Amino acid sequence: MTQEEMVEELWNREMIRELTYEYGLSIEAQDADRLMSLFIETGSVDFTSVGGKVITGHQAMKAFYETTWPLKVKPFFTNHMIRIAGDRAHGFCSLENRATRDGQSLIGAGRLHDTYEKIAGAWKFATRRVEMFYLVPLSEGWANADGPGHL
Repeated sequence: MTQEEMVEELWNREMIRELTYEYGLSIEAQDADRLMSLFIETGSVDFTSVGGKVITGHQAMKAFYETTWPLKVKPFFTNHMIRIAGDRAHGFCSLENRATRDGQSLIGAGRLHDTYEKIAGAWKFATRRVEMFYLVPLSEGWANADGPGHL
């Protein structure tokens, strides 16, 4: 691998990481249009690990995410792993969530599994699969959470 190829790979990795961070900031800002700009038009999000469904396309994803705004989700991402193959990539990152429901603080952790596509020079999400390990009231803690997606 040439030095130029290594620099390009590092740049692509950084742009994919920023895509993930922008996702979190869009959720915090409760800005569905900004959030949709991060996905390809036919992109999808899979919430089956928490009893939800796979949601495909900007219109359906936007409608779904807007229903989550009352939770006031604050996501945090770590341990990002990325594998790039040309204008496509896949990866995952760890997720910690803070949220509220009915005046109660929630804490959660999980992993996000992604595929990415580079469109007109910009990385976008093609798919995102949410794997929640738990999302529980802070007062309850996660010690007794009974497996993935405990809600």
